[in-house]
This record gives sequence, structure tokens and C-alpha cells, in this order.
Amino acid sequence: MNVKSVLRGGCAVLLLSALAGPVLAENARLPYHLLYNAQKARMELNLAHTNLLVMLTMQSTLPDVKTSDLTVNIDAKGGKIPVEIGVGGDFTISMREALLAEDPWVVINQPKGTMKLSVQVGVIPGPLGHSLHYKHVMLPVRESQEVQDQLRSFFPGSPRQVMTGLRLTFPAAQGRPVVVIHAKGGDRKLEADDHGEIILPLEDALLEENPVVTLSNTPGTVEIVSH
Repeated sequence: MNVKSVLRGGCAVLLLSALAGPVLAENARLPYHLLYNAQKARMELNLAHTNLLVMLTMQSTLPDVKTSDLTVNIDAKGGKIPVEIGVGGDFTISMREALLAEDPWVVINQPKGTMKLSVQVGVIPGPLGHSLHYKHVMLPVRESQEVQDQLRSFFPGSPRQVMTGLRLTFPAAQGRPVVVIHAKGGDRKLEADDHGEIILPLEDALLEENPVVTLSNTPGTVEIVSH
């Protein structure tokens, strides 16, 4: 699956954020156990949070290096085990207890200090209609914050990103779309800017109240925003 999948008028995956990990050192290599433990945690989190999608990615920090240029192998004693890298840098390693005991290097065909290991946390909100409850799309965003914090233990020194809301981007042909949060304290009308974008804010008070949210149009793209 492409980690850059977004919701386009149906049910897909929203790209939330990238939690940057340590630069892969020693001639672009890292120990197998690090990826094994991170992938195990990723699988457990995906099972526990069915509305989230957690993926591991690796990418070059060099602008001219594409993911298709990457060749990754587990340098095991019994022979090299290739690791396939997806278009968005997503990957899955072979998980074996024997390899964990051996703990070989995972080697990338890139220079030392030019690779970045990351975690992508996405949200699977289901179809977006013209009327929905606030929690339907915003509670998974709050949960993704908690998941990110758990995963940071595998990436020492990585920055903590705070989720702030959803960016809804509407097709230009749809005019000036409007989103209305029908809160108890009064309707909050959010109008698209010149780029066709509306930010639906993540707020604890609105999560507790869970008001109805109406959309005048169906967004073409939905992305989670953070700082």
C-alpha cells in the first residue's frame, strides 16, 4: 500500500505524519533487532487500533535518490535476504527468531549518514458524507497522537509532533465550500480559503461534546495536520 494514500471521496487512508528516526549509520546499515522490535510494535498497534494504519518507512535524505534506487538486504550468515521497498518507502522485514538471535546488519546501498528511518501513522476514517459526528474523524486523530508517542521509544531523539486537526481540500470547481460545526454554544462556520482548504480543528471540548458536522461539498483530499 502506498503510504501517501489519501481520502478522495471514499474510504482510503489519510496520511497523518512522519516520526523521524535516527540516521542509519555505519555505511547505511542498522541492526536487525531494531527493525524487528519496531515492526513487532507496529503490528500490535495495528491490531489494537483498527482505525489506524502504522507503517515503517525508510528514505534517502538526498533529493536525487528515489525509493526505487534503494537496495536493502538483511546480511544474514545463511545469505542475503532482500527487503522490498515500496513506492512510499514502506517495507516489511522477514521476522524470524533465528535472525533475531543472530542479529545481522540490515544494509542499504547508500552512503553513510544519508538514510532516514521513519514511522508513518495514518487514519482510516471510513467514507465522509455531508453530515457526520465530530468524533467519527477526530477521535482517531487523537488516538494517533497516543500511538506516535508510544513509537517514539524506538526512535531516540526524534521530535514529538502534535496533531492539530484535519485539512480538507476541495476541488476548485466546487466554488467556496463550507463546513459547519453545530456545537452547543452555536454554529462554527468554516469557509474554504483561496486554495480550497478548510482546517477542522482538533479540540478536547468538541471531542467530549461530539457535535454534528456538515459539509457543503465532498473533499477531494483529507490530510491530518500537525506541528
